[in-house]
Amino acid sequence: MKTIHLFQFKNSITHKIPFFSEESKINTLNDLMGSDLINTEKVTEFIIDIPDDFIFEDTGKDDLLRLCEKAKETIDHYFTTSLNDYDVL
Repeated sequence: MKTIHLFQFKNSITHKIPFFSEESKINTLNDLMGSDLINTEKVTEFIIDIPDDFIFEDTGKDDLLRLCEKAKETIDHYFTTSLNDYDVL
């Protein structure tokens, strides 16, 4: 058995985290609470134990989703994408 990390972003499952910059990562609750003023994207990380012979590229999306449902740990990552245009009163 080996442990892998899969990432779900919108409707895709990948074995590499999407290309958001580290500077855009929301790390604190205060940052997340301010998210009503900014656009955010959520990337869910699944930590999964799989057989040693598992090959990501040979596994269909439905099978990957089933693996994610059985993950031993799940971590949500939030990233800012851009500021909304708001008038400050």
